[in-house]
Amino acid sequence: MTESGLEQRLPGHPAVTECVVVEGEQVIAYVVVGETGRLTKFLTELVPRRRLPDVVAVVPALPRTPEGEIDVAALPLPVAEGPRPEGGKGGGAAAGSGSLVVGGTLLFGFLAFATTNVFWPYSTDLSGVPLPWAALFFGLYLFECLSFGLGVMVLLRGRSALARRGRSASLTTAAWLALAWLLLAWWPQDNFYRLAAKTDWPQQAALVYAFNVTLMIAAAVLVAFVSGRRR
Repeated sequence: MTESGLEQRLPGHPAVTECVVVEGEQVIAYVVVGETGRLTKFLTELVPRRRLPDVVAVVPALPRTPEGEIDVAALPLPVAEGPRPEGGKGGGAAAGSGSLVVGGTLLFGFLAFATTNVFWPYSTDLSGVPLPWAALFFGLYLFECLSFGLGVMVLLRGRSALARRGRSASLTTAAWLALAWLLLAWWPQDNFYRLAAKTDWPQQAALVYAFNVTLMIAAAVLVAFVSGRRR
């Protein structure tokens, strides 16, 4: 059952013949109606206003897989959005969310860059590296910090976007954390490696298992998420 329970309750409307509710950045209720009725009024009487869908998309039929299950990925994007009663997310929600992700990535990336020498003194010291190699390594440090910033934003906001893929809750959570780790890990990993002695085998082994192996596991989790069956 979806968090709001709409998918089980919407068929109670006499005009609704079929429906599916997709919960992600927005809650979208896809409904097949025999005739247009006072569906909005019905919804406001059905669930609390805070649980109303952001968009009610009327479609002629719900797409299905060869096995007869609802194909969530094939559902069309709504071409028009009506406002949620008493205010709701407008058409600019997606743009606002994208700006927030970009802004957060830059903010946390800058914080990572600014604190690198606090956590790992001299790990990014390029004073003995000649050009153009020094510039290339400096660019690498910037990319690592931006990747960390994006990873923080995925950790803060990414699960709802993955939930729209229709996988199980446990697999969605695992994929969310795996994707965040794939982005977060590069900043601490490379700084630890740069300061580790090449012949310090205990430290090298610890770094390999803490980062390399966990990154492989994270990639495997994402493969399972992409190839898994929808609920």
